[in-house]
Amino acid sequence: MEDTAATANTLQPVQLPATGAPTADFCLQLEHSMLKATWAGAAATQQVLTPQVLQCIVMGVAPILDKEPTLIEVQPAVLQQQVTVVGDTHGQFHDLCRLFELFGHPSTDKVYIFNGDYVDRGAWGVETLLLLLAWKWALPHNVLLLRGNHETNTITRIYGFYAELKAKYGAASKALFTCIRRLFAHLPLAALVQSSTLILHGGLFRAPPKKGKGSKRRRASGVQALTLGSLADLRQASKGGQDPDPERSSKNFIASDVMWSDPVNEPGLRPNEARGCGTVYGPDVTQSFLADNGVRLIIRSHEGPDARDKRQEGDRMPSVDSGFAVDHDTPSGKLVTLFSAPDYPQFMADGEERYRNRAAVLHLSAPDYATPAVHSFEAVLPRPQADSFYALPSWTDDEDELAEQRPAGSTDGSVAAEADDAEAPDGCTVDSNAAAVAAAGNGSLLQMSSETANAAMHARITDV
Repeated sequence: MEDTAATANTLQPVQLPATGAPTADFCLQLEHSMLKATWAGAAATQQVLTPQVLQCIVMGVAPILDKEPTLIEVQPAVLQQQVTVVGDTHGQFHDLCRLFELFGHPSTDKVYIFNGDYVDRGAWGVETLLLLLAWKWALPHNVLLLRGNHETNTITRIYGFYAELKAKYGAASKALFTCIRRLFAHLPLAALVQSSTLILHGGLFRAPPKKGKGSKRRRASGVQALTLGSLADLRQASKGGQDPDPERSSKNFIASDVMWSDPVNEPGLRPNEARGCGTVYGPDVTQSFLADNGVRLIIRSHEGPDARDKRQEGDRMPSVDSGFAVDHDTPSGKLVTLFSAPDYPQFMADGEERYRNRAAVLHLSAPDYATPAVHSFEAVLPRPQADSFYALPSWTDDEDELAEQRPAGSTDGSVAAEADDAEAPDGCTVDSNAAAVAAAGNGSLLQMSSETANAAMHARITDV
């Protein structure tokens, strides 16, 4: 066990390279420094990762993500690269570091695809997210970061990330959160590897609703029949903004579905009533999508052992206690669930039995990149002492209990607007990496305009 006081006295802030983007050496130093700081308490984070450097990394990565399409198409066979796919990590930073120790850090000879949900639930979402963003900036073509349902303005306020920022960065947290939630809106939704394997957080999605007289009213009432979407629809889709709410804009249907949908055993495509958004889709729908789009494998994440355990009796799916499950096995291929946070969730209510699940990653290799090799690993234990940043328990379908979990100022699932202007480190703009680096060495702050937070996607959201 680390001595907290002794550790805190030896912490030193990391500095971005003067030449611009992070290097691999910087990323390794950042990982080591943040890992050490986790043993000295929440306040120690900003001793190694200052607010200025944190925001400069976010602002440096934002234009890279903004240029990426909604569906990233990867052709690793050209360089014979291995592709490693990682599922939910949920702020379990020590397990992410173990993952890199076991399977190698990002490099030019491999491609890492992270399938969303980097923050919330675990105590080290800041460390997890910022390490991945640093690697993304250092190796933009070898580290792909997809969007999960927790990379949204509203969910991060409910399930801990916003509170984590406040605990670790105090008065600077508003500026940091503004910057990060804007970055989330730039994240791509999916990746297609070698035209044969589709990776996306929740799963399959409906086609965009057809425009016509009364169509908006039919969408809102749920009368309009759901039609399965295609890769062509996904390529044309919006990334969804800060809160992908299809009730506010039909442009957000695909983004919402990709982030929130779940597989089921029953045939058909229908609204996801358990979550209040997204769809549920049966094996027949998976078969149709695979056959119609020439895809052989779909990798999704989104459900940990608690989510599978709490499904209704008639809606059970295979366990993900090993970090991996085959959900649909069809004539045209498979749909699988990948979960990469072991011993999840980190925090559980008194009296609940821990799942003690393993985590997994998938390795995709030539020639087809559609036959995954599954590698599981255990959690890093013991973890440093930490407090939960969200209310327990968090899984509920009860409207009264959900109301208690909503952030202050929210009455129906919407989030109160931030009245204060956010601030950013001097020189940190998405148009100037050099200025961002220069600003990292000083503490001056520059006023930035603040956006009003979007309304929550729905009043009823059941989370994983």
